[in-house]
Amino acid sequence: MMESEQKKILIINGSIRGTEGNSHALSKMAEANLTDQGISNAIFTLTDPKPTIREVYDLISSYDGFLVVTGVYWNNWSSPLQRFIEIVTTFENSPAFFGKPVACAVTMDSVGGIEVAGRIHAVFSGLGCWSPPCSTVVISRIGQEAIQASAAPANEDVWRTDDMEIVLKNLVTATSLKNDAWASWPHIELKIPDQPWPEHGPLDLGTPKFITNPSRRHP
Repeated sequence: MMESEQKKILIINGSIRGTEGNSHALSKMAEANLTDQGISNAIFTLTDPKPTIREVYDLISSYDGFLVVTGVYWNNWSSPLQRFIEIVTTFENSPAFFGKPVACAVTMDSVGGIEVAGRIHAVFSGLGCWSPPCSTVVISRIGQEAIQASAAPANEDVWRTDDMEIVLKNLVTATSLKNDAWASWPHIELKIPDQPWPEHGPLDLGTPKFITNPSRRHP
């Protein structure tokens, strides 16, 4: 990837409240920051209706880096983000993700955010992405109240929304690195289904089945 190429960042809004939650607010902040930098970007809200799996693959493939945004729900990311990860498993180490940088922004009430952020980086690493330095920010209600209640320079080490600027600067910088030198470990390549996005119901994307149902025993 050459320095002169226009970079594109996809903001993945995993909020369970769609365009009404804290994650959407952070996504809009990121959108404004990237636009000010002259970086092409878009927000992909996971609660919105989606095109086919193949079209989502083509969408993701057209971007150079990702900002994943989610709230914390019982020490885990959102259910829309979980469903998204389960489906895009078929994109593992494909041109959709392979060699592309990922950053994340997590909102929480008081606890669990850094653990969720760490798991997001681990999962997207498995999909083929990599994490630049200082590519995580966790914004908590408790932290924001502490900042507002204290005179500067108290609580300077508490994450705040302004820190998104650092995360995005590093993410954009990382998109300038060539991604054709990475090596992929051996893995089973799954077929990308050309079917509607399965928002609900059972999910079978062709992963291997290695446990069979025991035969019924008759008395």
